[in-house]
Amino acid sequence: MAGNGFGVGLYSPKVAARVARIRYRSFQAWAKANLVHGSHKPVGRAKTECIYSFNDLLLIRLIVRLKAQGAKPKQIKTALNTVELASNAEPHAWLQSTILYDAGAQVVVAILPGTPKWNPVAASKGPQTMAVIFFPELVKELKDELVPQARFPHIEIDPEVLGGAPVIKGTRISTRAIVSVIESGAKPRQAYPNLTDKQVTDAQAYEMFLVET
Repeated sequence: MAGNGFGVGLYSPKVAARVARIRYRSFQAWAKANLVHGSHKPVGRAKTECIYSFNDLLLIRLIVRLKAQGAKPKQIKTALNTVELASNAEPHAWLQSTILYDAGAQVVVAILPGTPKWNPVAASKGPQTMAVIFFPELVKELKDELVPQARFPHIEIDPEVLGGAPVIKGTRISTRAIVSVIESGAKPRQAYPNLTDKQVTDAQAYEMFLVET
């Protein structure tokens, strides 16, 4: 479990593949096709591993949603590249956008705030119904999936806290930090005296849940 990076808001490729709801090998193909991006960290001599932030996982879930509605990977990649270009190379511009897939016209449409020329009515070639993807819904969906509340009532994920790392509710103490204390041979309650035994137990169980899945 050591070194998995979860304590700084970064997630392993296997967690990313689970979020994508595809086999790990298929996810690796996505990465090779440059459809999804992460950051590289060293894992040994001349070797690196790609790790993913909460925002990366959110983008992956968006891609899953668009693919389920019929969008092709090439269309999705082109749309995301266009959004980035239209926003002066802002890599996370899609977070402020509304992304739509028009099944009738078979196009992915993006609406950027303050950019009225990106008009979904014009792009849809008529009054066809378009499925709107709102990011607040995706954020909640992903948070609920990454942290099943019935199983881990003391753990939460907030994109604004530690970059989306899993933490003890209402704190900035990550589950990874607690397990790191245990792995060092110290007692978590000494390092974090305000925590309860149940919170510590939840943190340990959650880290195992991430590794196992």
